[in-house]
Amino acid sequence: DWPMKAQLYPWVVGVPMLALAVFHLITDLKGGQQKTASGTTPTDFQFTKGIDTKLAKWRTISIFSWIFGFLLGTWLLGFFVSIPVFFFLYLKVRSREGWTLSLILTAVALFIAWGLFDQLLHLPLPEGQIYFWLGL
Repeated sequence: DWPMKAQLYPWVVGVPMLALAVFHLITDLKGGQQKTASGTTPTDFQFTKGIDTKLAKWRTISIFSWIFGFLLGTWLLGFFVSIPVFFFLYLKVRSREGWTLSLILTAVALFIAWGLFDQLLHLPLPEGQIYFWLGL
């Protein structure tokens, strides 16, 4: 029951991403990447080389927690509430930034989201689930 513009947005993003994923899968199945002398592909990264595995696991769990927290916040509160809350909390809690920088970057993120989705694209983003539950 979303407006037509809101229904088109996932298609505009999803169809090209699906095409690229299928192309990548076909390329991988054909064995399109060359191996180096060490047996790895030239684009392989080893981010955890020299880092304790417990620290690497903790960082992975931490970032996935932030991502799922943002998704849950978006579902419960909607985009225009979740974006500034997420930005501010991430900057203050995880990055330990100062109040001034956190507030400025939060305002910039909210302004960009509002300007892009609401003003430029006229894309109505759905309200959070809590608003429906409370009858607002």
